[in-house]
This record gives sequence, structure tokens and C-alpha cells, in this order.
Amino acid sequence: MFTERINTLLDLSGATSADIAAYAGFDRTNISRIKTGRRIPAPNSSTSYKLIEGIYLCFDGRNILKQLCDCIGADETGSAIMIKDSIRAWLYADYEEDYFRSRENGVSKKHDKSRHRAQTFGERLNLLMDMTGLTNIQLSRITHTDPSLISRYRNGVRTPASNPVLSAGISSILYDRIIKGGKEDELSKAMNMPVSELDDEEFHMWLYGQSERSDDYLSSAEGLLGIFDSFTPPSFASSAIPDDKAYDTVTDNGNEDLYYGVDGLRQAVIRFLSTALHAHAPEMYLYSDEDQSWLTGDREFTSKWASLMYACVNSGTHIRIIHNVDRDLGEMNDAIRSWLPLYMSGMIESFYCRRHRNRRFTHTFFLIPGIACIRSFDVSSVTADRIYHYYTEQRTLSVCRASFDSLMDTSSPLMKPLPSSVYPEASDVIMIRNSLSAATMSRELAESFGDPALMDIWEKTHDALLRKLETNLVCECAPLTDAQDPSKQYSEHIKCITDLMNTFSNYRFYPVPEPPFPNIDLLISDNITQITPAIRPGQSFSFVHPSMCMAFKSYAEALMDRWRIDRNTLCRQLEESYLQSP
Repeated sequence: MFTERINTLLDLSGATSADIAAYAGFDRTNISRIKTGRRIPAPNSSTSYKLIEGIYLCFDGRNILKQLCDCIGADETGSAIMIKDSIRAWLYADYEEDYFRSRENGVSKKHDKSRHRAQTFGERLNLLMDMTGLTNIQLSRITHTDPSLISRYRNGVRTPASNPVLSAGISSILYDRIIKGGKEDELSKAMNMPVSELDDEEFHMWLYGQSERSDDYLSSAEGLLGIFDSFTPPSFASSAIPDDKAYDTVTDNGNEDLYYGVDGLRQAVIRFLSTALHAHAPEMYLYSDEDQSWLTGDREFTSKWASLMYACVNSGTHIRIIHNVDRDLGEMNDAIRSWLPLYMSGMIESFYCRRHRNRRFTHTFFLIPGIACIRSFDVSSVTADRIYHYYTEQRTLSVCRASFDSLMDTSSPLMKPLPSSVYPEASDVIMIRNSLSAATMSRELAESFGDPALMDIWEKTHDALLRKLETNLVCECAPLTDAQDPSKQYSEHIKCITDLMNTFSNYRFYPVPEPPFPNIDLLISDNITQITPAIRPGQSFSFVHPSMCMAFKSYAEALMDRWRIDRNTLCRQLEESYLQSP
């Protein structure tokens, strides 16, 4: 009967074995054995507890808890504990009652406590910092980072996965302190490994977790989001343009000039940008799949390049750039970091080529239509003496323009500015915010602030949210203020959120202990990710590249898994903390 009933629930959920295993927190092969009847976990076992937890979370996460309760005869309005007890009783209906004394003798509580013990990087870091006696401030000073970032690591909303140097530093410091402090026995219990087998490499692998260390999606998402989060307006935005005399050595000597190597490319680029600026060029087209060191490897050149680029966009030059998304993570992050200040101007359109690059050759193609062009085509292994052609002859420039247009025909948008209130169509969305959203307020609450700007935001976002909830799932992750003394308006906002959860099965709220990225808000879906910087609250920058969207979604799902609370339990917690009369 158990096997038949477990299969009934799995079929009803529409989830795969891998889905249930992810919710339950164990390998999917366990689910396969349970489905086929090769394994029937005892009702009071940890496997049974995890399985029932996974089933409940799966139905709750898919907004079909009512179907589950109808199937097992449970009260849909009951607490999570009551519904999970009903699942257990229904699955094990033909077992003796002795099996169900686990909750009375504390087994269930023990399982609940051990299930999450040191499973994530944040939990392991907390354990180790308690073991070594290190505080956030002390560890931040040793690693030369910000204490608030250490706090976000410990709370599980961020990881140092995208920063290998910082990851290695944290690991080395903690391991050395544990060994010097004579805490090997405690560490061996935490790692479930004999003391004799402990070493710094095993410790590093355990601390970051094999899956966390090797998950390129998560690390790439955190790296890119960190760049947006740490952005500050650059000093070159108001700096003077380099003196025209700087270009005396690279003036036009005819219809075609040749430049050699990295230094030659930098000279050609300074000439190219200076020409664009002084000609008030209306547009510029850029593509390169070369190593980014030519741009980022010399600070003096990078500063000149940035000042000239900023001056060009300020003078009205519209730029179209085709980024090479086949680069490794470090290069891609460096490229976006270099270009981000210019994206803030709104004068740049970015694209990626849908065709994979030919790694045997490398290309650079910079064009000011009708004015100048830099082109290079060479074997990838050639670096020191690569040749760059600088064209100014009109017929050649016409051919270059046709070539770049052909390249654009095979390209799609990578990142583009959009109003931050726009929801993507036909897709579930995840929002990661620094505070509660104005969209979740009632009209009465929004009006009570007496702020016209807030009302304007509410008008634009509230109805859009309700329309979205009619067709798609909306998950919102945000921190909550201290529940000790909430204002009347804040309590009313919490009530609006609980009302949304009770009214719309498609709305889910995830309270996180602190914002993962304090200076940006995120809206993430399958096919677009909107990043809204605090310095530009009305404008978002939207990534539409499929792999990058998948990376952002992987990060968001990992965050929600870390702080997942079922709907019934969360509503009760919020009501008890924020809505009880004094």
C-alpha cells in the first residue's frame, strides 16, 4: 500500500524523481528505489521524514497544496506540521501505531535539527567561525573585505564562489586557526572524517562543497551581480579629455596605416576614438574576440580609453557593441566592469553573436561609418606581432560597413535598458529586493504616506503585479525589519503581503535575513533578468542571453531553497510577529 500511495502522490504532483529528491535533500536514486518498492522507509526514520518534507514542499512550491490535501483527506488551512502528519498517516495507514510515537519522543525534532546541519556554505562558515571565535569584523580585516559581506556569507545570501582569491584566503585562515587552536577533533566531527585524513585541501573542498565550487552558473551570476552592486560613478565621467597632442604620433598617413601588437592596437584605438569625438560621429560599431588584456592591462591606457568613450557618448555618439560571450568568467566580468559606466549613459546597445566563434582565429573590428575602421584577422596563437589595419578610404569603409551589417544580422541583444516596472510576458518571475515592494501595498496604504512619487510607482506596478499573478508565479525575496517595534504602516504592509499569499496561490514570499546585493533590485525570469541599480531606480538593465538568464535563475533558486518556508507556516509567523495587538 505504501508504494502505491507514494506513486499516487508523485503522479499527482507532476514532479520528477529529481524534483522530489531536490526538495527532500537526498539523491534521486532513493526516490527511484522507493517508487519501485525496492525500499520502504520506516515511518520513524530520517528517510521518511525527508521524503514527507519533500512531498509537502513540492506541492506547496507548485501551488497545488489543495490537491494534496484533497487526496489525503487533510485540512488545507491546517499548519504545515498538521498536513505533514496527515501525509505520514495516509502513507503508512497499514502500519502499527507504535511507529508514530516518533513525534512524542522527539525523533521528529531531532531530524528537523540535523537535516540542515552544515549543508550550505553559510552554515559551514557559521560553524567554523564559532569554532575559531572569529567575528565578522575580525575576518573581514584579515581578508581585506567588508564586514557586511562576511555577514551575507554567513546568512547564506552570498558566497565567495566568484572570487577564487578570497575563497582561498578564507579557507586558509580558518583551517590554520582551527589547527593552531587544537580544534581538530571538532573539525573532524563536522567534516565526518578521521583526524588523520584532515588537510587543507580536503577542508577547502568541504567548506565550499563540491557542487558549490563547481557550479559555474552560480559563480558567474554572483560575479556579475556583484559588479552591478558595487558600481559607483567613475571619476573619468567628469575628467578632461586627453590633450590633442597625444595623437600627433598617430595621425593619418594615407588610406591605410598598419599598427603592430598590443601597443599598436592601443595607439590605433586612441586615434580612432579621438577622430570620432572631433568628428561628432553619430554612430560607432565595435566587435573583438581578443583577450581583454589590451583594454584592462594598462591603467593609463584604460583611463584614456574610458575618458574618450565617455566623451563620445556625451557628444551624442550612439554605440553598438557585439560582446563575445564565449569568454571565460573572468574575462566576461572584466569586460562588463569596463563597459558598465558607459551602459549607464543609455547610449550603448549591446549584442552577442549567435554563431560560435572560430577559436583558431581572432578578430577585431571597430568601425565609424564613413570615417575610420580598425580591422585585424590573425591566428589566435599570435599575440606579440598581430597586425591591425587602420582604414580611412571611402570605398574600403563601405565594404567594412557591409561586413559589420552582416555580422549584426547574426547577433541578438545581450543587455538593454528597460523601465524597471515592466514584467516579462508568459514567464514566472523571481524578485530579489532590498525592501518590501510598493507593488504589494494596498491603495489605502500607499495613499497614507502622502508621497506623490510613491503613488506614481504604486500605480505603475500594483496592477501589473495583479495581472501577472493571474497567469504566472511571482516569488519575492526581501528582508524584514525588526519585529520588536514595527510601525503601523509596516504592519499594514505585512498584512497586505499575507493577504496576497492567501488570495493568490501564484504569489510566494521569501523573507531573507539581509539583502544579498544592497544596491540593486532584481527581477529574474526564464528569458530576461532585469537589474535595477539604486542610483537609477526607474531604469533597469536587462540581460536576455539564455545562458546568462539561466545563471541568474540558478542563483535565485538557490537563495529560495536556503530560505524556503511553506505558505501556511510563513503566514502564521508573520501574523504572530507583526500583526498581533500589543
